[in-house]
Formats: sequence, structure tokens, C-alpha cells
Amino acid sequence: MEKIEITSQEVIEAENKLFSAQLVSDVDMLDQLLHDDLIAVAPTGQVLTKQMDLDSHKAKTMIIEDASTIIDEIKIIGDTALTIVTMTAKGKMMGTPLEGKFRYFRVWKRFRDGLKVVGASFMQLS
Repeated sequence: MEKIEITSQEVIEAENKLFSAQLVSDVDMLDQLLHDDLIAVAPTGQVLTKQMDLDSHKAKTMIIEDASTIIDEIKIIGDTALTIVTMTAKGKMMGTPLEGKFRYFRVWKRFRDGLKVVGASFMQLS
């Protein structure tokens, strides 16, 4: 029988893998964790795709120098999990210094090959 329900521990592990991959721009791991049809919304309102995210990591336009995360909330609905994560980060975006706290909202869904992010949004906190 195929496993459908997601556990909080699986979500925590997936979030930690995603964070680690973002820190070092591990494009292969990001490729595994992000669904091909991912839709994300940036703080500017721009709609981002998986390919756009992977391309930014390949091009090193986003460099994280120092960061930490806290998983604030996990809500599980069958084969889908919603997470709210706060990241404190320092780095550069297209050469411009960036520092502060950011709040991420992600939608994780179980597929045969594991949990994948299908939707996300993020914003900078004041």
C-alpha cells in the first residue's frame, strides 16, 4: 500500500534539506525538492517558476552568506503540508546586499519520489 499521509517529521526533514540546498545553491537537490509546476510569489509580486529559481542558483545571483531558520507552523492535510518558516539571513541578491528576517509560506505535496514544494510565497519582515 502506498503511503499517503505526511508526518510532521517528514516535513521538518524536507524543510531542512531545502534550507541546506539553498545555502550552498545545490541545484540538484533543489531540482528534487521543487515540483516542476511550482508557482512562487516573490515580495515584489513577481510570479516565479522552478526554472527561474534553479537558474538564479546556477548563476549565483542569490548568495546567502549567513542564515538560520525556524519552522513556525506545520499544518498537514492528507498528502499535503503547509509550512510557515522564518529565516534570518544575510547575503546578496544580484550584487545588492540583503539582510533581515523573511517569512516563507510553502505548500508541500507527497509524490511517489517524495515530498515536493508545489507552491510558495515569501516576504521580508520589518
